[in-house]
Parts: sequence; C-alpha cells; structure tokens
Amino acid sequence: MKRFKSSIIVFVAVVFVFSLILSGCDKPQPKQEAPPPPSPAPQQQASQPAAPPPSPAGAPPPAQLGKGSTDPVAQAEIPTEAKLNMQQGINYMRGKDWDNAIKEFTLAIQKFPNYDVAYSNRAVAYMQQKKFNKAMDDLKEGVRINPKNATLHYNFVALYSLQNQLDRSLDSLDRCLELGFNNYDALRVDPDLNNVRKHPEFRKILEKHKVFISK
Repeated sequence: MKRFKSSIIVFVAVVFVFSLILSGCDKPQPKQEAPPPPSPAPQQQASQPAAPPPSPAGAPPPAQLGKGSTDPVAQAEIPTEAKLNMQQGINYMRGKDWDNAIKEFTLAIQKFPNYDVAYSNRAVAYMQQKKFNKAMDDLKEGVRINPKNATLHYNFVALYSLQNQLDRSLDSLDRCLELGFNNYDALRVDPDLNNVRKHPEFRKILEKHKVFISK
C-alpha cells in the first residue's frame, strides 16, 4: 500500500514538472523590434560649372588702340597716374563712350606730354566722332614724338581712308607694315579701311610685305 502511494506521489510530481516545462515553452517571447531602416546617404550636389567671366562692355572700336609707348625709354618715364588715365580711356572706348575716353586721354597727355599712344588713341576717338581735323592733329603730334610707332601710321591709313584720300592712305599702309604692324585682322575687317581696301594697290602693298589676307 505504501509502495502504491509512493508511486502515485512520484507520478504526480513528474506530471507537475512536465507541465511546468510545457508552460515555459508556450510563454510568448518578447517581440524584437525591427531595426530602423538606414538613413539615406546625403546626395552629393552636382558641381555647377563656373560662370563665365563677364564680357567686356562692347567690342573694340575701329582703328587701333595702344596701351603704352613703343619707345622703351619713354615707357619707363610715364607716370603711373598717366597710365591709369590711359587704361580708363581704353575702357571708355570699348564702351563707345567717346567723350569720356577723350577726357581720359587728355589727362594722360597733360601728365606726360610725350605720350605718343595717348595721342594715337585720342585720335581714334575723334575719328569715331568724325572730328577728322582733331584726329589729324593728334596723329601728327604722335608721329613727331615717336615716328616709329606702327600703330600711329596704321591710324593714318584709317583716317585717310575715311576721308577718301586713298593715295595717302596707301602710303601710310606701306609705312605701318614697314614698321612691323601685324594686326592682319584689322587690315581685313576694320570698317574704317573700307574705301582703301577696294583700291587695287591695297593688296599689292600687302604682298610686297608678304602679308596675305582673305577677302
């Protein structure tokens, strides 16, 4: 009888332990939170091309501008203030502001009376205003100061062409090329040369100096 009771107690204990094990298996597990999605990588902004530099305020005027005397001795003597006036005058010329350009070139001449290029540039401004007598006076004074300034002689070509004095224009063309003038685009397209460019001697003079330009 005692053995039977012991067996029952053992059986109940086993059942109890077994039920505890099962209940532990059925216990719901805590939910695992899904990891947050990775943050999108910051997009790299496409590099923007650099803006082009501003264009100058207008195309260069007809005839030829210069920045400094072609005489190296004179160039060394030109005061800085006169050079600044020269550059400002050129800037006005590019904007076709002839009056202010003339004022600046005049100031440059006052500060350095032997500034041959200032005379040449002021003459160009006068030509654009059709003040041919004043342009002539300035070119003559520039050549007196520096007879080897090729640009001055080129501007004589333009001035005489505008006045339809073609023989003189051709003589000046020969002289400026002899002195080394080499802006062949100007010889080809400068509107101030339209009259002389039609003359049959024009190309002959160019060929004499081994200069060949397209029509």
